[in-house]
Amino acid sequence: MECDRISALPDHLVAKIVSYLGIKDSIKTSVLSKRWEFVWLKVVGLDLKNCNFPPNGIASQMVVNKYMEFNRGLHMQYFKVNFGGTTVYTNRFLEWIATAVDRGVQHLDVGSTNLIFIKEFMPKNIYKSKTLVSLKLANVGIMKHQELVVSLPCLKIMHLNNVYYDDGPSKITEKLLLGCPVLEEFTMMRVPNFDNEESHSVLRVRSQTLKIFCLTFYWGMYSTVFSVEIDAPRLKYMSFRDDLSAGIVVKNLSSLVKIDLDTDFNVNVDTSPLEPVDLSKRDIIRDFLTGISGVRHMIISNDTLKVLYHYSKMVLQIPTFHNLSHLEASFFSTSLQLLTAFLESCPNLKSLILEPVPGQIVLTSVPRCLTSTLEYVKIKNLNIREETGINLANYFLENSAVLKKLTLSFKDCPIPDKASDIIMELLTSTKLSHICQVIVD
Repeated sequence: MECDRISALPDHLVAKIVSYLGIKDSIKTSVLSKRWEFVWLKVVGLDLKNCNFPPNGIASQMVVNKYMEFNRGLHMQYFKVNFGGTTVYTNRFLEWIATAVDRGVQHLDVGSTNLIFIKEFMPKNIYKSKTLVSLKLANVGIMKHQELVVSLPCLKIMHLNNVYYDDGPSKITEKLLLGCPVLEEFTMMRVPNFDNEESHSVLRVRSQTLKIFCLTFYWGMYSTVFSVEIDAPRLKYMSFRDDLSAGIVVKNLSSLVKIDLDTDFNVNVDTSPLEPVDLSKRDIIRDFLTGISGVRHMIISNDTLKVLYHYSKMVLQIPTFHNLSHLEASFFSTSLQLLTAFLESCPNLKSLILEPVPGQIVLTSVPRCLTSTLEYVKIKNLNIREETGINLANYFLENSAVLKKLTLSFKDCPIPDKASDIIMELLTSTKLSHICQVIVD
């Protein structure tokens, strides 16, 4: 006779196992036996974001209400929910969010599905929680900074995704960061909305503990032009995707290891290129690059490369990235000179990952890192019917003196052996590095 080992476990372990099923499947276990009837209610938190309950449906209301009633007075570890719909329904969920905070919730993940101009303001007790470790808010509102009291002594992770700031994000963000003495990860994403923000405000991100910072600003009809100031001496990783900020100031980033960079510095080089007389913009770009010049790993976009290329053409030297050993770049093949110009500032580069858009390639210059340090190159998302990747591969084979491995990744060739034969025929270059392996994956 087979032994039912799960049923032999104590309730708290069974509840932990059930919690991995997802809320819908965990509720289904209640029909297994009398003992299992209430097991799903004994899980340490609720996650309604990863289930198929409609955010404004009666089912999710019943689940939350029953869970809250069953666990009255007990602590919660996590509460994750999307909500929307009528005012009555929304208000009920806001009450539950406040209750979760009062019960010592550690991980709170809340999002609204209402229209962009309908912003539900979060309960005030969220910002004074003594237990929150992770706070993620999406498409909801934060009250005026004068009304905001922030004391989050345990908060390590904060994500603000398209949050509406009642009097603009600058003062509120600064106040939030000041109230989080152990914050390690901060993500802020904003799309065009109706914030009551004065133009050219300064968004200051200052933290002595921050290790990860991700900023995404998108341009739109209702966008406000900002300046951004980042001062984080312990920062290890930064993702900076910003088409909006007129000014970018970075300070004390000596600990920065990796950066994902996609910004045009509010310069459209196609319609209004950088001019030698534009000293202010030139200084902003120079100081930003100098501030991040200690990174070891960089991901860079075509838009950023384009601005840096025009910057360098004004007889302005790009700061040298002495520590940069790993670079990933996306670019249009017709503008490959943008990349080679930037590579001149990376004398110790060892690894290069490229994702070119098909087009005619003309390359004449050879950056010094190709002749001395570059050991690994990967070219991604190639089309076997396009010559772009092959021409690019031949360029590296012909000019990289210490290259150990060249990897070509094709998106349209399902037969690796056949692809390998074709590629080897096309790679007609004489390899400068005799130890280089050409690999197709």
